[in-house]
Amino acid sequence: MKFIQFLLCLMAVMLPRIATADDVVFEGRAPSSVAVGSNFNLSYTVNARGSDIRLPDNDAFQILMGPSTSTSSQTSITNGQITTSRSTTFTYVLKARQEGNFTLSPATVTVDGKQYQSNELKISVSAAGSQQSTSTNQQSGQASRNSSASTSNQQGGAADIIVTQTLNKSSVYMGEGVELVTKIYTRVDLSSISDITPPSLTEFVAQDMSPDQLNFQREVVDGVVYQSAVAMRKILIPQKSGKLTIEPISYEFVVKKRTRGSGNGFFDSFFDNVQLVRQTVKSKPVTLNVKPLPDGRPSNFSGGVGKFKFNVSVTPQELEANNSVSVKVSLSGEGNLKLATMPKPQFHSDFDTFDPQETSNLTTTISGYKGTRTAEYLVIPRREGEFEIPEMKFSYFDIEQGKYVTQKQGPFTLKVSKGQGDSSSGTVTFSTGGRESVQYIGTDLRYLHVRADDLEPRDEFFLGSAVFYASLGVPLAVLIIFFFAYRKRIRDNANLDRVKMRKANKTARKRLKQAAKLIKENRREAFFDEVMRALWGYLSDKLTLPLSELTKDNAKEEMQRHNIDSAVADEFMDLLDTCEFARYAPAEVSKSMDEVYAQAANVIGKIDGNIKK
Repeated sequence: MKFIQFLLCLMAVMLPRIATADDVVFEGRAPSSVAVGSNFNLSYTVNARGSDIRLPDNDAFQILMGPSTSTSSQTSITNGQITTSRSTTFTYVLKARQEGNFTLSPATVTVDGKQYQSNELKISVSAAGSQQSTSTNQQSGQASRNSSASTSNQQGGAADIIVTQTLNKSSVYMGEGVELVTKIYTRVDLSSISDITPPSLTEFVAQDMSPDQLNFQREVVDGVVYQSAVAMRKILIPQKSGKLTIEPISYEFVVKKRTRGSGNGFFDSFFDNVQLVRQTVKSKPVTLNVKPLPDGRPSNFSGGVGKFKFNVSVTPQELEANNSVSVKVSLSGEGNLKLATMPKPQFHSDFDTFDPQETSNLTTTISGYKGTRTAEYLVIPRREGEFEIPEMKFSYFDIEQGKYVTQKQGPFTLKVSKGQGDSSSGTVTFSTGGRESVQYIGTDLRYLHVRADDLEPRDEFFLGSAVFYASLGVPLAVLIIFFFAYRKRIRDNANLDRVKMRKANKTARKRLKQAAKLIKENRREAFFDEVMRALWGYLSDKLTLPLSELTKDNAKEEMQRHNIDSAVADEFMDLLDTCEFARYAPAEVSKSMDEVYAQAANVIGKIDGNIKK
């Protein structure tokens, strides 16, 4: 530490003798060959403090990120002379779009107000998959990009980043839920995730349960310490049997890489730079063995797999005709509950039926769905008698027992007595439990009865009559009146002084209303201050004079110039004096706040009446 301080002092003493390199070198670097669709780094280095770098246009490559700027410096002491050199590196991440041989024209950079050009770069782009690996970047200290099946950038036998997909079960029945968890393990500093390519899950019904954000925690894998986090969690319900392969999931990470300075100077060992590098990591594929459901499934099999309870309730079972009956079908349990088909009740032809009201209260679990589904049917018997709702069956596959289970409900008997508005009556309207009104018509068709003696001949038609033409003219006249009134309003609003003058009384009343609130709160000083603002503001708006030009000396003269009665003007000025005394000499004022409020409203009304005359 003392040696470093000594060198710093020596540099300060010999600062006038510092020499810098005169020649500016601006050099570009890129891999000579890449594959279509692959990402690679393009870097430009200038041996000075550079800025405003400009890249040439080239449709063959897409800029994904950049420029990421890093700087380095090198200082050397030779025969007592200190020589300092600096370099600036600009790094881009590019993606090859098309196959062929391409030449990148020189880039430009600005150093001390002058522009410098780099060298040309030749890049050969081959078809995707034709290269075994992307050539390493030629920048000193820069980590190369690597895409692998499950890991990225292995160092010392352990991977820097690992992505895994795991299933909580290796073998399930078709329709049985299984949990798929995607985790990220990292030993490097992740800046962000720039792209995710999820697997295709067309053979499953998937329910997402992924966390809102990544929560990393310490975890040891094969003796290596990682920071791990659950990235995705999905519940999968397979829709076909056999060995189903879940494709790898691909993540593109933006990784922070720390690199040393490019020079060999003494101080380079104390400083490092941070570069952002994109790395793509894929998980390994996962295989799930899906067993088919056994033979012997019932004819009314619902497709349900899990553990369920089926229930039907009918209320009431004794009623009068034209009253409603509620038939509630419910299914509860755990499994592929959301996908199971619920039985539908069969009703007599003399019943009016309505579409069921379906509700569900489901939560997602590692086995699929858990909760209750309900369908409520509303039916109305139209005549008396004894009717039966047939037996209802629900069949599902019980995973625990490994067999099909059938549950039965019913049959249900409805005893319907003769009610008001039975089939012998004409039209009867009645309520159906508050949901909607149903109208019963005893006969399908009714004849129109027309009496000839009720008809009267008309001597003239409305079309072409005087009333007809008058009705055409009235809307036109209204439109013209509206047009001129609207134009006048626009002209009035364009004159801001007239608008202020017209709204002066309304504005003053609002301020006095605020003053009235202060009376209730017994805030005397604030009350008189608010009344003064109301009076001065009203006078400024009414006389169309800026508030800054009104004083106690010229206010009375301006009021008289606008033909305001002198007695009213004197009353206005006295009221202003009262408010000022109340603010600065409260003992001099004998009037109460109520009296001052009434006097202010009165004098404003008088001035408004004087000016209107």
